[in-house]
Amino acid sequence: MILDFNEIKKEDVLVAGGKGANLGEMTSAKINVPSGFVITADAYRDFLKVNGIDILIENGIKKSVDDERKLLNEAEHFRGKIKSGKFPEMLENAIREKYFNLGNNTRVAVRSSATAEDLPDASFAGQQETYLNVQGIESVLNSVRNCYASLWGNRAVSYRFHQGYEQTSVSIAVVIQEMIESEKSGVLFTVNPVNKKENEMQINASFGLGESVVSGRVTADSYIIDKSGNIIEVNIGSKETQIIYGDKETVEVSVNSDKRKTRALNDREILELMKCGLEI
Repeated sequence: MILDFNEIKKEDVLVAGGKGANLGEMTSAKINVPSGFVITADAYRDFLKVNGIDILIENGIKKSVDDERKLLNEAEHFRGKIKSGKFPEMLENAIREKYFNLGNNTRVAVRSSATAEDLPDASFAGQQETYLNVQGIESVLNSVRNCYASLWGNRAVSYRFHQGYEQTSVSIAVVIQEMIESEKSGVLFTVNPVNKKENEMQINASFGLGESVVSGRVTADSYIIDKSGNIIEVNIGSKETQIIYGDKETVEVSVNSDKRKTRALNDREILELMKCGLEI
């Protein structure tokens, strides 16, 4: 029901979801990723069964047939039942133990990892929720339930409906991973995603936590670098806001006008990221 990253390989998408499988693969390859564990898709299915939600979902889908509006109404009902559900005792105890093994009230990200992410013919990524700066076991458990419920969010349900996927064919694992309180963060592509040049990398970066960049909340800096370490292009984004730790979870705050005009990454940092990208 729960696996450490070092027990997971990239082939384990049906167990650990897309995120979990790739984190496991990188951990096995000795890539420096924050430590954590995965609550498997089997645990999600067990949670549904213990709470009688699996039957509820099966009946709700049968009632809605090919009517999207009815299906979305049923999905709202599913979400409510999931959020108020109770974990099987053995599973809850295992989550508690694994969380406490990370440290005393460690700040973690609770990340949905759907078993249908990264398919060749459909992109399910980003449809389920992630919760940042989660602290304390009760908050962790609540965030796991919310991740489960997000599998039945309107966007995800509609996407499966229009793509012709069986609603129950997708399951969900949840990644619990130590947080990094980053001053700057972003996304690195090991092949230039715009012109497809394999000798070029693109880095998008901004201030604060990476959620600003991956959610598209800010116009991030863009850096193009070749794999010999030559910086080809620098575009400074407006970076109006940044997401940082709040007392609970995160908050979005303004970036002052002078800082917005500066580069988020210097040449040394770009070179180090390039080396990490090559290693991965």
